[in-house]
Amino acid sequence: MRHVLTAAAAAALIACMASPAVAADGTQAGTPSSNAAGTATSAIKTNERNGSFDLQSHRGGRGQWTEESLAAFGNSLALGVTTLELDTHLTEDGKVVVWHDDTIQANKCIDTVPATAGDPEFPYVGRRVADLSLAQLKTLNCGFKQLPGFPEQDVIEGNRIAELKDVYQLARDRKADKVRFNVETKVNDSEIGGAGMESLTRAVVAEIEASGMADRTTLQSFDWSSLNLTRQIAPDLPLVALSSGDAWMGVGKPGASPNLGGIDIDDYDGSLPKAAAAQGYDVVSPTFSSVTPTMIAEAHDLGLAVIPWTVNTTADMTRLMDMGVDGIITDYPTRLRAVMEERGLKLPKAYQG
Repeated sequence: MRHVLTAAAAAALIACMASPAVAADGTQAGTPSSNAAGTATSAIKTNERNGSFDLQSHRGGRGQWTEESLAAFGNSLALGVTTLELDTHLTEDGKVVVWHDDTIQANKCIDTVPATAGDPEFPYVGRRVADLSLAQLKTLNCGFKQLPGFPEQDVIEGNRIAELKDVYQLARDRKADKVRFNVETKVNDSEIGGAGMESLTRAVVAEIEASGMADRTTLQSFDWSSLNLTRQIAPDLPLVALSSGDAWMGVGKPGASPNLGGIDIDDYDGSLPKAAAAQGYDVVSPTFSSVTPTMIAEAHDLGLAVIPWTVNTTADMTRLMDMGVDGIITDYPTRLRAVMEERGLKLPKAYQG
């Protein structure tokens, strides 16, 4: 197990990814010297103006463009974001594809033609990604209408599901030598901690290493067993512990949680930062509604960055930045850039096509 980061070690990590933020006027943002719980001031102090605040474009910015499309990732690069956030699944033939859902959903994709004449698995909509080959997935039109709930989304007509290596190649083609990648491993809930997640994790790590951009990549997961395996096979890859909140972590419930790689969160006082630090992770990524000043101060004291998901209103962005989060994952990268600009922060570099 890696050692929990000291303040100095965390500063070194943060220099190449995301850092705890400090208000533009030089005072700490939302990281008081003490709070009601008596949490001490964070030992990590940097300045938002130095470009350390992490603007992560969730699924390529699904509020603005068809999610997880190469066009969305390209548009995010052209806009200027710190990090491309994306999800991965493993196809039946062992290819790592960039897609969020376990199954092909009818509100996102439509069938076109079978991959081979008379394919008995056709149509493919409704089937699991893990049960389809890359060739079958490539026949799907996953850019045919606006996603419900995202009225500003530009539809990328005829979008085809991409491979993880395609996203890395896009960044290479754009000469986006500063942009980072936050890659999530995803499996069906029934496969958490199982063979499917192990296969996916090993394949994703292999793709990351083959890209030549491992030094700009973090691996995140809601299945902490994936993080634990990555720590073993790629010990230098920074790890991000995702959380959906106290109920998801099993706070106050007896026994270990399969979500957390078999640990009992109550052994760590119900604390996401304490549990993540004890496992040797580098970042905590909680659902934004669960973030508190105490959580942030505790994480910073343990050398962990805090990057909540998925933050879509300017009011929530501002509130969380005032608390002192180190970055934000958002469906609306343009909105977050505007908030950053209003706060006088250095904006991520834009890479035009």
